[in-house]
This record gives sequence, C-alpha cells and structure tokens, in this order.
Amino acid sequence: MPSKSKFIQSLVDAHPEPFALIDESFTIVACNQKYAEAYTHLSPAEIAGMKCHEVSHKSEDTCEINGEECPLSRVFRTQQEAQVIHRHLDRDHAPEYVAIHGSPVFDDSGKLRYMGEGMHPISKEQDLIFDEQKMVGCCPSFTRVLDNLCMVAGTDAPVLIHGETGTGKELAAQLLHRKSSHASGELVTVDCTQFTEEMFVNELFGHEHGAYTGCVGQKKGLVELAHQGTLFLDEIGEMPQAIQARFLRVLETSTFRRLGGTREIKADFRLIAATNRDLKALVEQGRFRSDLYYRINCMQVELPPLRHRKEDIPELVRHFLSRKIMGKHTATISDTALDVLKRYNFPGNMRELKNLLERGALLARGGLIQPEHLPDEVRNYNPALDSATTEREHDFEAHACETCAQPATADLIRHTLAHFKGNRRQTAKALKISERTLYRRLKELSP
Repeated sequence: MPSKSKFIQSLVDAHPEPFALIDESFTIVACNQKYAEAYTHLSPAEIAGMKCHEVSHKSEDTCEINGEECPLSRVFRTQQEAQVIHRHLDRDHAPEYVAIHGSPVFDDSGKLRYMGEGMHPISKEQDLIFDEQKMVGCCPSFTRVLDNLCMVAGTDAPVLIHGETGTGKELAAQLLHRKSSHASGELVTVDCTQFTEEMFVNELFGHEHGAYTGCVGQKKGLVELAHQGTLFLDEIGEMPQAIQARFLRVLETSTFRRLGGTREIKADFRLIAATNRDLKALVEQGRFRSDLYYRINCMQVELPPLRHRKEDIPELVRHFLSRKIMGKHTATISDTALDVLKRYNFPGNMRELKNLLERGALLARGGLIQPEHLPDEVRNYNPALDSATTEREHDFEAHACETCAQPATADLIRHTLAHFKGNRRQTAKALKISERTLYRRLKELSP
C-alpha cells in the first residue's frame, strides 16, 4: 500500500457496497471487508497488491480477453465514470452477474491515480437455470438485458418483452417472475397463437356449470389461476381484438366473470407480455387496441438477436451440447465448425442454434461435429446476399431506440433508486435521464 494507507483504507471502508481502489496496472491498492468477503477468503490487507481480474474473475487474463468491457481501461482512457455489467466468480467460484460502477480518483495535481470500483450484485447464475433451460451469456448486449430484467422484476408494473423468434422471451418471463414479489404464486403462460376467439374466452376466464350446450362442471380460467402470481401472455400481438377489450377491463378493474357467471372475481396478478411483432405498427393499422398497448407497455425489454451476441456462441454451444441437454447423444464440436457458426446470422436465433447442434451431433454419431455436419445454407452463408437480415436489423434498431426513449415511470424510478441504495447519480444513469430531471421527478412523486 502507498503512504497514508490508513487514510485510504478508511475511505474505502466508508462504502456500504463491495468496493476497491485499483491503479492503472490492474493492481488493487485497497479494498473493504465486503469486497474481500464477496470474492475471497482473505483479508483486505492480503488482497492489496493482487490484480483485480485475479480476484473477481479468478483469471490471469484481463476481463477484456473474456469479451467483457473493462471499466478500468475506459476510466483511464476517458477520465470519466463507467458503468458495466460483468460475470464474476464469488469466493466459492460460483458465477454471479454484478453491476460495476467505476469512478476516476485524481490526486491534488489533477492526475488520474486510481479507479474506485463499486459492485452491486444483479443475479446469481443459479437464478438463470429453469429445469433443463438456462439463460447463458456474458457479452455486453446480454448482460445489459439481464440488468434491465432484474431491475424491473421488483416492481408490479406490466412488462412488455420484445424479441425475434427464438431469442428466449419465455426464459426472460420466468426470470421476471422468479425475482418478483409474486414468485410464491404460479407463473401461468398463455400462448395467444393457440386459441380461436371462442376458446380464448373459456381459457382465460373459465366457465360455470351449464354456461353453454354440453358444458359440464365448473372450470377456473388462466386469469384466475394466476391470482397472486404472474400471467404471461406470449405473442400477445395475436390476441383477437374482441378478447383485447375484455382483457383490458380485467387490467383496469382487477376483476372478471367466468363465462356464464354473474359474480365478480378478484384477479391480482403481475402481467408480462411478449411479442415478436411491432405492436405500435399494429395499433396504427387498427389491429391492436391502443388503450391496451399503452396499458401493457409500462416497461419494455428488448431481447437482442443471436447475431448481436456472437461472443456468446461458444458458451451457448457448450451448453446445448452438454449431457444435460443432449443426453446420450452428446458431442463436441471442431474449431472449424464453430467458426462456421460464428459467421452465420441465425434468423431463428438460439432455437435454430440448438436444432443445428442436435442435427450435427446425430450426423457425427456423438463424435466431433465438423462443418460437413452442418446444413449447406449455414456453411455457404454470405452476409452480402442476406437482405432479410438487413430488414430484421432495421426493425431491431427501431425497437431498441423506442425502448431507450421510454419515460421513467414512478414505479421504475422508486425501484431503481432502491436498487442503487438511494444513489441518485447511479439511478439517473441507469434511467438514462439527467440528475436534475431525476430530482424534479422525485419532488413530483413526494407526498
């Protein structure tokens, strides 16, 4: 430690979250007890002098080599604050995702000496496993979405998940439910593409005995089954307009009646909706109710397509080829075949990747998947001839811009402020608004 080490240590200890002071060579100058306990079984004094990536990533390589953006490099390059999401290994080597806030620390002469690194845990990797399915990744586009999902999970506000087919919308909904205040209740999924209008009414709201010819017995609908839990409407853009009107009334009154019934039944659930359609365009075309759209679009989360997550493909391949997923047909993949997959655009996203690997493993008879075990359109893919991807890219960018431009709702502001333990600067940065705007909104929200 440098001179005045007691003074520096006392400043580090003043931080309530895990915090470390790091110099330009990635060396930890000082850290507090919470940082030491989060990542090691050592004392702060024993950690001083170690490299930050040795502690947080258990690696001799810097985080940039692992595909993550290094906050230290950015802070020393820009001399400004940096906020990134990383996947770290805790003291027991269990993976976890954390939000990192890096701040420049200058000496009396104005020279940048250190970066102050504060950590805020987002999610344990174990939280991202759902039976045989798992959310996998550490590239910036994935970790940003993960941070957004975990941030809005604690609110009761409706969430609209937008993403192309196969991007993992149902997994995102499961994570939102798991981390919400409704987690003790059921997650009830409704596939809006499955039902005719008549079937939709019966499935959503249930029926009383004798509600229609041949109706025997009483049936609870999916809205009723989601009471005290979460209702997930998958592909809500396919919901018939007549059902949209009835469902809007449920959202506005928190009550409904079974088919053939007269009694109002309370419906208390958290709503999550998902779509691969442009709902705003459907509203303009008169095919989706504008009042329902604005009711469900309180917070929108845009899931990135796999072509924006090329850094995650090797890890996704390992996951899909694991024995847990493939069973006795598990296989490995050659570097050349992996390079072919990295070049491909994956219009079907992760679902397509999984299917390609299952096909390759069968053709390779459980051995080594080679390029010849992949379809011709994958091996011969030429991005210059792919006009369909260009069109999808325009749609993704339009939705991404719309998502970034969303107004910060009262619930979102309160939860984000709690997420950063009252730190207004970090809250404003996460909400993409100025501190002055945040201060004004907080004054408006105060009683």
